Amino acid sequence: MDYPIRLADQLRAHLRSLRKQRGLTQAQLGQRLGIGQVRMAEIEARPGLVSVDQLVKLLSALGAGLVVRDFEGGSASTVAKPAPEPGSSAAKAAARRKSAVIAGKARSTSSRLRIPAKKGSW
Repeated sequence: MDYPIRLADQLRAHLRSLRKQRGLTQAQLGQRLGIGQVRMAEIEARPGLVSVDQLVKLLSALGAGLVVRDFEGGSASTVAKPAPEPGSSAAKAAARRKSAVIAGKARSTSSRLRIPAKKGSW
């Protein structure tokens, strides 16, 4: 499902919702990222102040990602591609990509995400 974000402040509700959907506390999510609960609370309260790199790592820890969509090229309904015909080579390729993504998620959840501590970051 897409969650359109037009302002950084809109991230606040989405990040909190994703964390809660995953059944994680701020402390547990912070532990995955190598930061404390207090810092995690600050990030949730003001997500517009973290770098794009940090935001992508946070989303990754939540099993989510960042999507950039070109709205100038047309509306979302005209940009969206139709689903490939079942049994076609395009459908088989899509299934392989989906399997690879699922396998990648399984691997990524087992390893701990480490975000190096730098002065002025996190």
